[in-house]
Order: sequence, then C-alpha cells, then structure tokens
Amino acid sequence: MSREALGWAALAFGAGAVVVYFVVIAMRPRLVRLLNGSGLFFTGLGLIQASIWVRDGSPSVAWFNADIAIGALCLAVAAQSVSALRNRRAWDGVDRREPTAIGERA
Repeated sequence: MSREALGWAALAFGAGAVVVYFVVIAMRPRLVRLLNGSGLFFTGLGLIQASIWVRDGSPSVAWFNADIAIGALCLAVAAQSVSALRNRRAWDGVDRREPTAIGERA
C-alpha cells in the first residue's frame, strides 16, 4: 500500500472510530459505556496521529512495520465498532446460563 493511501486509510478509520465512540455514548449514555468505549476512542486518536506521521514522515526501513501496525489498528477499530454498536440488553442480574452436566448447580 502506498504511503498516501495508508495515511488516508488511517485518517478515515481514526475519524470513524471517534465518531462511533460518540454515537455509542449518545445512544446509551452510561458511565460503563464511556469507560468500555475508551479503547475505541484512543485507538481512533492514535490512527489520526499515525496518518499525519505516515504522510509527513520520510520513508525508512521501518515502513513495513508501519504498514502492519496501521493495518492492525484499523482491524481493531472495525472489531471494536461492531462490538460497541451491536444491540445488547443491559444485564438485569438474572443468570440465564444452562447448568452443565459436570458442574450442575442446585
């Protein structure tokens, strides 16, 4: 991937992560969501910074490492966004797991 394309991909995924974070907070404004989603927020900020670094920095021998790191962070943003946006009910305190044959509960 070219430096220019990598920079734009990092910027797009970073901005998308920050937007998804605030959408999740707006949809479900609870402190737990704020803290759990902070990884998405900070990963997005890191990608935005990486996009500036990649586009403005000089090419070096560590270019392959930058490719891999930014690609992995983009995948992390995608996975965290899906997890944050999926529709889950809040836990109501009831354990709904089925008892297993080995460790059955009474």
